Amino acid sequence: MRESRSNHSGRRSPDARTSAAPVAADPRMLALKTLQELRGGEVTLDELLAKHGYALSSRDRNFLRHLLGSTLRHLGEIDAILAPRYHPPQDRTANRLTNIMRLGVTQLFFMDVSDHGAVDSTVNLARDAGLHKYIKLVNAVLRGLQRDGYELPDGVEDWQLNVPAWLRGVWKKTYGADRAREIARASLGYAKLDISVRDAEERAEWAEKLGGTLLPTGTIRLESGQRIRDLPGYNDGKWWVQDAAAALPALLFSQYDGKTIYDLCAAPGGKTMQLAARGANTIAVDKSEGRLRRVYENLERVDLGAAIVTGDATDLADDAPIADAVLLDAPCSATGTIRRHPDILLRSSDALMKSLLPIQQKLLLQADRVLAVGGELIYCTCSMQPDEGEFQIKSFLADHPNYARKPITADELGGWDEAITTEGELRILPTHMADLGGMDGFYCARLVKQRG
Repeated sequence: MRESRSNHSGRRSPDARTSAAPVAADPRMLALKTLQELRGGEVTLDELLAKHGYALSSRDRNFLRHLLGSTLRHLGEIDAILAPRYHPPQDRTANRLTNIMRLGVTQLFFMDVSDHGAVDSTVNLARDAGLHKYIKLVNAVLRGLQRDGYELPDGVEDWQLNVPAWLRGVWKKTYGADRAREIARASLGYAKLDISVRDAEERAEWAEKLGGTLLPTGTIRLESGQRIRDLPGYNDGKWWVQDAAAALPALLFSQYDGKTIYDLCAAPGGKTMQLAARGANTIAVDKSEGRLRRVYENLERVDLGAAIVTGDATDLADDAPIADAVLLDAPCSATGTIRRHPDILLRSSDALMKSLLPIQQKLLLQADRVLAVGGELIYCTCSMQPDEGEFQIKSFLADHPNYARKPITADELGGWDEAITTEGELRILPTHMADLGGMDGFYCARLVKQRG
């Protein structure tokens, strides 16, 4: 484990693709490459967008993100639309051709692209991808859909096609059929841009400067699609981007100033900055050097300090400092963040979720090992599955009778009580704050270590 310290304590024209542009800079070709690479589930959409989109203009980069986001949000629906007309070939081109068809249907029905542009650009994509013998098929299928439209199977709603069956089943069992439907629909929408301000007393001022809405919990909410670096205050380090739900756990400790607080699994650093801004001696731990580089850069920009430790938080060093508090944002299936990361619909699975449960348990044990008696442990995940939230804490408390819940109150959330459970935990749903744009799904519990 290595430690370093930061230096500072209408309609869209289809003409985005031009004949003069090289194939590598065509956003539709990059969308195809991205869909191909998402198949394995080892890499995220954001990582691939950073990899493929850097050479694009701002306009084409936005088009690429919108094309991929729309495809992933409607993937089940798209496949149902294609099913009566398209049967994949029995050769190695099948997956690539299917993804080309999917991108065409997305543009035809789920984006503001002209019908003519959607069809012609998809035919050109098939040609550029080397699938010359299937060009007539692509053209025929899309022209037929353009002419006839489509109907979903009888008795099936769009959200039932777009949310995987395993996930629908968990949500129905946990929240009931009606609430599960609402959660699914909200999850398939788009998230707004949320901002945390470094100095809490300046929140109202920055909400006015940025033209945003100040949420009861202290987050400033803006419309999405804005270029973040161009907004006032960014270069001056006055604020950072952080989802409103994810911003809550770091606000729930009793004391900060001069206290040693771990931020386990810290990247990309929003919670680290919150803790440091409140005066805590923060130790940010993450096993990814690349992701910790972002934490360091963010701390530099906002002129805050923290100890940055590269290492696996499931196996902290024997001489790791004992802390006054621990914030554990555990790795999880992230099914509460589909609005921001629609690739989760493609990458996540029940098997993946279950594989993360023992990791979460190990992290809780490590948190216990470095937490002083009388200290607070906040455990959170951005998962909608109780296996990764409520059940983990229930199991931990059963095995650790020296811990007790410290209920979270509405006063700590600016009076907002919609997400507080009878146990005094937070179970935030995508349907919460619906009139203000919704929330990411999130779970949070606060425990106190009463004795050793």
